[in-house]
Amino acid sequence: MAKKILLIVEGDNDEVKFLRGIFNKCMKKTEYKIYSYRTTIHVLAQELYGHYNDFDKGDVDIKLVLASLEEDTIKRKLLHDAYSDVFLVFDFEPQHDHPHFDTVKRMINYFNDSTNQGKLFINYPMIQSYKHFDRLPCHNFENLEVSITEVKRYKELVGNVSGFTDLNKYDYVTFYSIAVHQLKKAYKIVYGTYELFDENKYLNFDLCEVFECEINLLTSRQVISVLNTCIFALIDFAPKRFFIFIEKHKDDLLIN
Repeated sequence: MAKKILLIVEGDNDEVKFLRGIFNKCMKKTEYKIYSYRTTIHVLAQELYGHYNDFDKGDVDIKLVLASLEEDTIKRKLLHDAYSDVFLVFDFEPQHDHPHFDTVKRMINYFNDSTNQGKLFINYPMIQSYKHFDRLPCHNFENLEVSITEVKRYKELVGNVSGFTDLNKYDYVTFYSIAVHQLKKAYKIVYGTYELFDENKYLNFDLCEVFECEINLLTSRQVISVLNTCIFALIDFAPKRFFIFIEKHKDDLLIN
């Protein structure tokens, strides 16, 4: 079937606006739908743990799980439609009253393929990490962290420092430049050096390793390394095209 993508997101505001921007500017011909779950990754983790504890054995369709919880007829129909790819986008939520990090880790391990069970992207500490730049290229992003006490006011913090608060002004250069920054940061979190993946390394990259590193930072130092992974949907859509594009246009992108 032709590409038809379902984006399952935590909220109905910032996530929706950001993902629409990516698709409308960078993937104009791709059909996509957005479903807002309207609660946290930890609530979804609790639902899976409590009612589908063997979800990662391969028998659970996340669309049907959410449809069983959805009261709105139109939104439930959205979940019953057929899609070529499913992406889930949620925040890390380290400040949650009842975190379920063990189950979230299982979810990342299981939801790792958009064309089959779906692919889960966690943003650290939350979706607004996509614009935590005062300028591009941003040389401070490599080591950018926030403390657990700053997470509750993270939106305000980002709003005060970001030079990219107006999504209407983003073009493909902005989105690709941000994606490269986030890729290099993911590499730094896991491997210790701030450098760009090649296509093969990216295709074999395990987002669970990022999660484990973030948990270690949270436990040892009470900080979160700022990272937005949902922009990687732009890469997953066509990895070869993405890496060829950034190689050919690196002089145009704001990455040096």
